[in-house]
Amino acid sequence: MASLPELPAVSTLSKYVTRNPGKFTLQGTNTYLIHHPASPSLLLLDTTGPSSFSPLSPSALQVYLSSLRSAIASHPTQPARITDIILTHWHRDHTAAVGDVVRMLDELEGSEKATVRVWKFPCATGEEGSLDAWESERMKDAELERDLEGLGQDEFERLGVNTALQTLRAGQRFSLSGGSGSSAVSPTENVVELEVVHTPGHTSDSICLLLREGNSFASSPSSPAAPLALFTADTVLGHGTAVFASLSAYLSSLSSLIDLLSVTSSAPVPLYPGHGEVVKDGLAKIREYKMHREDREKQVVEALKAVEGEEAVTASELTDSIYADTIPSSLKLAATHGLLLHLEKLREEGRVARVDQPGPEGLDLGAAGGGGEVQIPQGWFDGWKWVGRDEAVEGRL
Repeated sequence: MASLPELPAVSTLSKYVTRNPGKFTLQGTNTYLIHHPASPSLLLLDTTGPSSFSPLSPSALQVYLSSLRSAIASHPTQPARITDIILTHWHRDHTAAVGDVVRMLDELEGSEKATVRVWKFPCATGEEGSLDAWESERMKDAELERDLEGLGQDEFERLGVNTALQTLRAGQRFSLSGGSGSSAVSPTENVVELEVVHTPGHTSDSICLLLREGNSFASSPSSPAAPLALFTADTVLGHGTAVFASLSAYLSSLSSLIDLLSVTSSAPVPLYPGHGEVVKDGLAKIREYKMHREDREKQVVEALKAVEGEEAVTASELTDSIYADTIPSSLKLAATHGLLLHLEKLREEGRVARVDQPGPEGLDLGAAGGGGEVQIPQGWFDGWKWVGRDEAVEGRL
């Protein structure tokens, strides 16, 4: 596998966007400062952190915070300050450094004190013990709230942080301009605007954000300005393919993004992903992602149909059938997990049946296997067979 290109500590992507990756995951989790040249207010999209539950590396954290400080200090309108932190989803490589960022903001010399709001779309509330794709996310918002509260009430008040995690909603917009408020914006002044797009799939709370530039007096909901870029977090990456918890939700989100970019722009719209480099033609990349998943589903269906009689096959057997020797053995576990998500989507659609089969004695589904944070998904040891859309049975066999 080719090595991933190195990303600079700070990159100016446009007059409205500065990228600052935290070097914890892949090339780093891309965090972005969104700004208007004439406004001292800045928005921070995501923080950073390790992908696992290991602690933040002090050295990597200090490098990240130092780069963030430099980016704030170089903003043309001073005293610049981050007023809002927007989290794209609950994964720790995007959220773990929130408290450290808030503390750093308080230490900036000459920084004007202002309330820092932390925003996030709510996680779905799956039922405990259910087979819901989002079941593992039930308490993630509460955990993040506790992390924020870990600063302590006195420190919250001293730092000017809003103690509650602010709730994002689909279609919500954040605007920056040269004026102190909407009434101060001149008729000729451009406004930079972020619009929240809910894109579940990678996680239930995943969002993308559409960046637009427009005149605040001329723009209207019926004729929005053409987008400048789409921040895709972990829904679409700069390199490779994304992982997801629900394939059906993920494909629906990709379709929504395709429709959004097809309607709103005739020119290529770049993607600013959560990991990796900028994708210059966003619409082409999203279509490529969707086609890849649809092609894989066709392979799964064909492999299931090729099984003789009433025999059910496991996901790992399907992996051997579909991939054969095209991937190294080290990648087969990940490939099998991906096929399980395709199988679950087909089961939801009534095209595939799942047959209970016991796993190794003493090993529970959902228990760690092969490492402290490797989870055995539901259906790993079960059999799967094609029943056809018209022959579907409700529930599990």
